[in-house]
Amino acid sequence: MPSIYVDQHCDLSDLLTSGSNEQGATLLIPDLQRPYIWEPEKVVLLVDSLVRGWPFGTFLTWKVGKDDPVRDLARSFWKVVDRTDGGNADQVGMKNPPGAFQMVLDGQQRIQSLLLALGGDAWGFKLFDRDWHTVVADEKTKGRQGGKHWSLGCLCVDLDALGIAYAKSKRIMALDFTKVLSWVVTGGRTAQSEYEKKKGYRDPLPNSQSAEGRGRFVRLSRLWSTAPTVEGIEQEQADGLAEELLKEHDVQGERLNGLVRPIGSLLMNLARVKRTRVTYLELAEFDSKIFTRETYNDAVVNIFTRLNSAGRTLTREDITFAWLKVGWNAVLTGNRSAGKCFEDLRALLKDSELDLSTEDLIAGVSFVWAVAHRGGRLLGSNDLLKGDAIRPMAADLSQNWATLCKAVVKASGAIAERGLIYRQHYQSLNSIFVLWAWYYIAEQWIRAHQMKELDEDAFVKRMAHAIEDLGDRWLVCSQWAGRWAVHSAVNIAGYAQRLFECNKSVQPESANEEVTNILRGFLDAEVKALEADALKGLQDLNATRRELVRVYYTPLWIWHRLDLERWKMSRLQLRIGKSMRKNHDVDHSVAFALWEKKVANGLPEGFDETEKAVEIVNHLGNCCLLEKNFNISKSDRTLESFMNEVHEIKVKEVVLSSWAKSLGITEAILDPVSSDATAVAKAIDERDNLIRQQLGEFVTGRRSRMDLEAA
Repeated sequence: MPSIYVDQHCDLSDLLTSGSNEQGATLLIPDLQRPYIWEPEKVVLLVDSLVRGWPFGTFLTWKVGKDDPVRDLARSFWKVVDRTDGGNADQVGMKNPPGAFQMVLDGQQRIQSLLLALGGDAWGFKLFDRDWHTVVADEKTKGRQGGKHWSLGCLCVDLDALGIAYAKSKRIMALDFTKVLSWVVTGGRTAQSEYEKKKGYRDPLPNSQSAEGRGRFVRLSRLWSTAPTVEGIEQEQADGLAEELLKEHDVQGERLNGLVRPIGSLLMNLARVKRTRVTYLELAEFDSKIFTRETYNDAVVNIFTRLNSAGRTLTREDITFAWLKVGWNAVLTGNRSAGKCFEDLRALLKDSELDLSTEDLIAGVSFVWAVAHRGGRLLGSNDLLKGDAIRPMAADLSQNWATLCKAVVKASGAIAERGLIYRQHYQSLNSIFVLWAWYYIAEQWIRAHQMKELDEDAFVKRMAHAIEDLGDRWLVCSQWAGRWAVHSAVNIAGYAQRLFECNKSVQPESANEEVTNILRGFLDAEVKALEADALKGLQDLNATRRELVRVYYTPLWIWHRLDLERWKMSRLQLRIGKSMRKNHDVDHSVAFALWEKKVANGLPEGFDETEKAVEIVNHLGNCCLLEKNFNISKSDRTLESFMNEVHEIKVKEVVLSSWAKSLGITEAILDPVSSDATAVAKAIDERDNLIRQQLGEFVTGRRSRMDLEAA
């Protein structure tokens, strides 16, 4: 493939002008949910570096032509970075971008920062006063001081600080501009909130219009625009420009005379900075004579997603969300933007113990949309830059948002009610995304058919029964079967296709019982297809080191619930000390240190290597879900000695032998000191086989959880 980029360069002043031109900026940024995260003090540091002549860095831009659909994703730089409740989060692409322009792919933070500092009189930060206090003095306001008040700060040169600093060094490049530059309120009434301020209220920023501020501050952007771009300016010429500018800011008399030379020197330095040569790489505009559209789009998407922007890597979901914001029909979603709709859905899912990032939520919603509205075809890299391929997603989601939210919340809530938590019991969101789409098929059918209340109740109950019978096995077994560990992209695409076929079967049906039969049949078939691989994954599950036994958490969590008597014992809060929190984790039954000592005195039968014999203690058969205050794994004590300290055992609410029997713990495991190494190893092996056997019965549907039935 020919090179997709070319080396470019320009003067810094031209670069910033192209990003701030009031008549039509030609340097834009892609609205890809890439937040501007720099704080005001970091902007000051960047300006200080420029004035001192320190390196500025390089950029990556993308030349976009008039016929490229991705032009709809472009937006201009922010004039005001609003960090109050208003914010900039929902800004979307420009309505009418110029015919040809460049988008900044890497370097947004630096260019945006320089525009805020040098762009003009309307550029700056809008922060709550409490946040400005932190920025300016690194202090937090007490009580409610500054709680609702905000100020618009613009970067200015403090003439008093400049004069003092210049008098000491006589060299402008030797100055520390972090001590000379200040954030100042310069815009009158529109630059501050108008809430009534209590007596003694302390404003965080100086005001250039106040009696104390008049004649003290000059906007850095005014100095930037005054500095000439031509080479060879003499000091006298610069001093003349400085005198004129100072007079415009009410600086007079001896104070004027003392500031002409430092301001003149600063103007000369800014003139040099304006001519700083900025180098950057430019992605070439699409040319059908050089590239196919597919290879070009795929290359650009990969460049997008491999860049590190603002400390994080851009994702495919960022690009998708940009299209959603452009095409979202807020009229259909209660005048809520795409950003607000996704934010609200994220909040609802938190109630179901599902705390997702926006990127995760977009991935899940995209999957559901592909199943229901795109023939089961997931979006590929080549689709992400095609407006006609992805723009329909915004229209479909806007129109069906309420139905989709209901399905997503129902599916997630049903799993949460069964106690299964993401990252604790299952590790891949793909498994829950499949259930989202499964529920969405049902909710779409309900929406399209007028059902009597009793019929709808029966429909909902049959869906709930399907989740009760199959939901646990789907989530857990898809993980044990390795569906999301290898070839996950291929596997999730396959599920999308089969869900689409399921949806095709559901839509023409008029009988709600037949619909639920089809949906249950889909889930049943997918769970059965996992059985062989899940059984193999379960048998292969093994921790060779003490630190790795956490991999047994989900198997043990399930196993503790497969027998009613075991569950009654497992749910007891085994308190040692004053802790009232129930916080289970995987722990050893036979302590690691104790077993090491035992093996050192004689290997169990059948072993001729100490290392292999030591590993026995980390087998599934030697692990339980115990409360974290036990810490058996870090001691050389017996399980029996710990249990005899437990309140319930002491007061004889629980008989220790009954507790141990329900968990398959024999005397050799409970008190390994009294047994030889061979007996202990045999007991661990037998318990290991018991646990795996019963978990295998769970995988194949011959055993089910008893905890929810008991509840």
